[in-house]
Amino acid sequence: MRRLLIGVALVALVAGAGYWRFGSHPDASPPPSVAKPAGRSAVPVVMKPVARQAVPERFATVGSAQPLATVAVRARVDSVVDTVHFTEGQEVRRGDLLFTLDDRSLKAQLRLAEANLERDTAQFDKAKGDVARYSELLKRAAVARQQYDAAVAAADGLEATVKADQAAIDSARIALGYTRIFSPMDGRTGTVGVKPGSSVRAADATPLVSLTQLRPIQVAFYIPERHLSGVREAMAGGTLAVTARAPGDTRPPAEGALTFIDSQVDQQTGTVLAKGTFENADTRLWPGQFVDVVLTLRIDADALTVPAPAVQTGQQGPFAYVVKPDKTVEMRPLSVTRYADGVAVIAKGLSEGETVVTDGQSRLFPGAPVSDREAAKDPGGKDPGGKDKGPGQGASAAPAKGGVS
Repeated sequence: MRRLLIGVALVALVAGAGYWRFGSHPDASPPPSVAKPAGRSAVPVVMKPVARQAVPERFATVGSAQPLATVAVRARVDSVVDTVHFTEGQEVRRGDLLFTLDDRSLKAQLRLAEANLERDTAQFDKAKGDVARYSELLKRAAVARQQYDAAVAAADGLEATVKADQAAIDSARIALGYTRIFSPMDGRTGTVGVKPGSSVRAADATPLVSLTQLRPIQVAFYIPERHLSGVREAMAGGTLAVTARAPGDTRPPAEGALTFIDSQVDQQTGTVLAKGTFENADTRLWPGQFVDVVLTLRIDADALTVPAPAVQTGQQGPFAYVVKPDKTVEMRPLSVTRYADGVAVIAKGLSEGETVVTDGQSRLFPGAPVSDREAAKDPGGKDPGGKDKGPGQGASAAPAKGGVS
């Protein structure tokens, strides 16, 4: 009981001392719990200026590479394959020898036609002589008119026979030429359907080999009907550039030009067929391959742009946080024409030279103070507190370039 009384007396003594300190000295500082609140701190953000630059207007889709020509090489005479002068998958030039067929039978036919011509020519020469003699005898009334007419008819018939023999020789020579089969164009050979010793016929449905042209090559793709008027308007101003690249290919895309638009719209799909032609010198585009196609309609040389991440979407539509001279932000509604190459083309809402926030918008509100997060870093990559963030930390990456439009 005595200890309890001593404890109560000590508590009362401490409380009295505190009352005397803060009650009798008005200049004394208040306890921490009643200190005045500090001012609002600036939100670190990434800022970028509104700028004018050239921005292309593009249309992206998927297409397929198609050869300009594919030729099925077939035999034109009945014979036997003697030699194959190439390998499967080889690139050949126009005029290269592909196949040699057995020509012995055709050479014999040619010799026979030439012999027939010599025989009939000799008979024709004799018939012409008979006509000349009968003509003189007829003038002296030494022969009947009927004999003269028979000699003329015989000569005319032999003349026709000689002409038929000459045609047979020409035909035999042409057939003999078909025993050497040459490439009709530059291209790449496919699977060879015959081997030396194989019999071939002119009526065979299966070709000896197929040739596919690789240079140049076309890429076919479809344009939605809603874009057709814009494409045609752009074509009126000149040739439109087309690029194509296979998915996963890290090289720059192949460059070509739009060369064909179909004469009508497919009513079932609402699209129109278009084709671009590519030189394809490096054979990057392969027939039948699916590729990503980008058609450039035009280039706006003086478009007002901001980085695409600066444009936010709210209930009233797109907007951006604009940094005012006093380093506070305001919400500015925007009218965006399109997006291209990581930037947004602005039709209304911003002016050249203004500054917008491209990163850190989640902490902002109208009137919020901001600071440039990029400018706050020193060249060593440290934050304002002097702590090294290390590579990849504490720095907002530049906005990546987006897709085309």
